[in-house]
Amino acid sequence: MNKEWQEASVELYFNDFENDKEVKQNFGNLKKDVSADSISAFQEAVAGLIVFPATYAVVTEKHRIV
Repeated sequence: MNKEWQEASVELYFNDFENDKEVKQNFGNLKKDVSADSISAFQEAVAGLIVFPATYAVVTEKHRIV
C-alpha cells in the first residue's frame, strides 16, 4: 500500500480578545511541499490585513491509500 497526496489546506487562528473568542480562517489549495517558512510568511501577511493578533496555523493534508 502507498499513500498518494490528494490536497492540503491551512487554517489560521487569531485571537479576538474583546469578544473572548478565537477566529479561524481556512485557505484551501495549498501546494504539496509547502515549507514552514512559507506558512509563517503567509500567516504574517494575513495578520497584517486584520486587527486580531495571529496565534497559530494548522496544515491539513489529505492522502489516498492505493
